[in-house]
Amino acid sequence: MIKLAMTTALAAALMTSSALAATWSVTEQSAAGIKYASGTWNINNEGDKVTGKADLQLDTGAVLSYKLDGSISGGVYTVNLVGRDDSKKNCVWTGKAAEGLGGKVFTGEAVCEGTKMTIRGGLQ
Repeated sequence: MIKLAMTTALAAALMTSSALAATWSVTEQSAAGIKYASGTWNINNEGDKVTGKADLQLDTGAVLSYKLDGSISGGVYTVNLVGRDDSKKNCVWTGKAAEGLGGKVFTGEAVCEGTKMTIRGGLQ
């Protein structure tokens, strides 16, 4: 019985120190270039570090992929959108929980070289 309790305690400790993974449904809207894209962000949170991968489909039907690399502090995400398949370069998204939606939907602006877009993501 003691062995089982110690094994359970060790497993719980390992789980709390590991990364937390989540899938978000995401949309991007822009006034220029990509008008609309939707898909998923597969996010890993480890402490205040955020990493992951985005897989979206453009309104033209083309696929858009990129990596996520950033942080979360005080409930605000700051995420670099790295290696985008489109022409957008040096994009950084700053997002926070949308009011009145229970902290499950995050919205904000991504600033890229020469353009801006709005990204909205919600936990699936």
